Amino acid sequence: MAHGGTVDNVVVQMKTDVKTIFNAAVDSVLPRQMVHNTLKLSGNVLNVEDRSYMLNHNVHVVGFGKAVGGMIRAVEEEVGDHIVGGVASVPLGTQEALRTKGRGDLLPLPDSKVVLMEGAADNLPDEAAHTAAQRISDHVSSLTAGDLLIVLITGGGSALLPAPVPSVTLQEKRSVIRLLAARGATINELNTVRKNLSTLKGGKLALAARPAQVISLILSDIVGDHLDLIASGPTVPDSSTPQDAINVIHKYDIQDDIPLSVWSYLTRQYQRKSSKDRDFSHVQNVLVGSNGIAVSAAKVCAEKLGYRTLVHSTCLQGEASSTGEMYATMAALLVNVFNGRDRIIEKSLFNSLLQKYGVDGACLRFVLQVAVEAESQKKPVCVISAGETTVTLRGDGKGGRNQEMALATAVAMSRDNSLRYECHAQVVFMSAGTDGQDGPTDAAGALADPGQVTRADEQGLAATEFLENNDSYNFYKSADGGQGLVTTGLTGTNVMDIQILTVCGSYDSNL
Repeated sequence: MAHGGTVDNVVVQMKTDVKTIFNAAVDSVLPRQMVHNTLKLSGNVLNVEDRSYMLNHNVHVVGFGKAVGGMIRAVEEEVGDHIVGGVASVPLGTQEALRTKGRGDLLPLPDSKVVLMEGAADNLPDEAAHTAAQRISDHVSSLTAGDLLIVLITGGGSALLPAPVPSVTLQEKRSVIRLLAARGATINELNTVRKNLSTLKGGKLALAARPAQVISLILSDIVGDHLDLIASGPTVPDSSTPQDAINVIHKYDIQDDIPLSVWSYLTRQYQRKSSKDRDFSHVQNVLVGSNGIAVSAAKVCAEKLGYRTLVHSTCLQGEASSTGEMYATMAALLVNVFNGRDRIIEKSLFNSLLQKYGVDGACLRFVLQVAVEAESQKKPVCVISAGETTVTLRGDGKGGRNQEMALATAVAMSRDNSLRYECHAQVVFMSAGTDGQDGPTDAAGALADPGQVTRADEQGLAATEFLENNDSYNFYKSADGGQGLVTTGLTGTNVMDIQILTVCGSYDSNL
C-alpha cells in the first residue's frame, strides 16, 4: 500500500489503516470461536478444561453482556438438543444491528430455546434490563441437582443484570453509580458498590443456582482480567465487603448526596458483619477471551500493512483527557525522530512522558528504538494500546471516554508547533471501544490528527470549549463533516478499548 504522495493523501490512507487495524482487533475476539475452543463434546460428555459433565437434555443457558448472542450460538452448536431453556439480557438494538451488518451468526439459532431480552439503552441499567435480570434470577433459582447451568458473561453485563437489593430501587442504585462515575471512580470501584447493592452480582447468581452445576464462560472487559470484577462477578466469590463500598462512597465524598436507602442498607450490612457463603465447589469459571488477543491481532494487521509496530500497554487506565495528552507527547517524541532527532527535544519529551504521565522508561526506550529503525527503513510506526480509561465530568455535553481521549489528543497536538508547522511526518491517532459503543452515543470512538483543531476553528468550532464541556461527540459530529467519528454499530463483542497511534515520515515509500 502506497504512503507516498501529498500530505492529505497520506493522512487519508493512515486513517483508513487505523480503522483496518481496529477491525482486525475486533474480529479476533468475536465470541463464537472462543466458546468453541473451550467446550469439547464427546458423546454425551461435555469436557471443559479439566472437568467433565454428563449431558442428558439438562442444559440451561443464561447470559448478560454485549457479546453473549454469539456465545449462545456457539453453545447451541456444541451441545444442541441438550439445551432445554434459558434467558439472556443483551443491549437494546443488538439483534437489529447484527442482522443489518449481516452478522446473524452472532445471534442464537432461529429455533433457539434461549430467550433474548433487550435493554440497558445507552449502556445504562433500565426497567427492561431489570425485568430480564428477574427472569434470569427466576430461571436459575428453579434448577435442580441434575441440571447444568451455562452462564455467559461479557462486558456490559453489569448494566444488563440490574438486580438491586429489595430495600433499594433501581433508580436509587443508578443514582449512586452515576454520581461515582461523574467523580471519576474506576470500574473496579463502581463494581465494588454494585456488588454490595445487588442480589445477583458478587457470586450470588451462582449461589442461587445450587444444587445445579455451573459453568461460567467469561469474556473479559476489565483491566487485569479479574473475574470477580467482570460484569461485577455474578459467579465468582466476592472479596469485597459493605465497608469497601462505604469506603468508595467516602473517597468521592458523595455520602451526603446518595439516597438514604442506600446508605442505610450498607451500614446495616456492615454492622451485621455476617460471613459470606464461600462454597463455590459447584462452579467452574473459565476466562475465554481478553484484550490481549485483540492487541495481538491488531499488531499482526499493522505489520502486514507495512508499519513497524509495538504494543505500549494492554492495561491502560487513568483520566481519558490526560491519556490523550500523553499520546500527543508520544507522537511528538516519534515525530522528532523523523525530523532529524534533536536530542534536547528528545530528552524533554522523554522526561515529560516518564515523570508527568508515568510511562515506563524501558517502554519509552523501546519506542525510540523502533522509531529509529523505522525511519532508517523508511517505514511508518504504529503504537497499539488497550485498556479502559475514565472521564471526570465537568460539563453537561455528550460523549464517551474514547471520543474525549481523541479530542484531548487533537487539542494537545494543535499546541505543539513541532507537530503543526515543522513536521516532516504525519500523525493519526484513534481510540475506540471494541463493543462499538462509546458512552451514550452511536459512535465507537474517534480519530485525531494535528490539523484537526485548526480546521475546526475555521468552521467556528472551539475544540477546547467542547473538551471542557465533555462534549466530544458533538465536536466530532460537526468537525470535518463528521469524518472524525468512528461508527461501527454494535460489534457483538467487548474487550475494552483499543488505541492506535501512527506516524509516517514525509517520504515516498511503497509498503
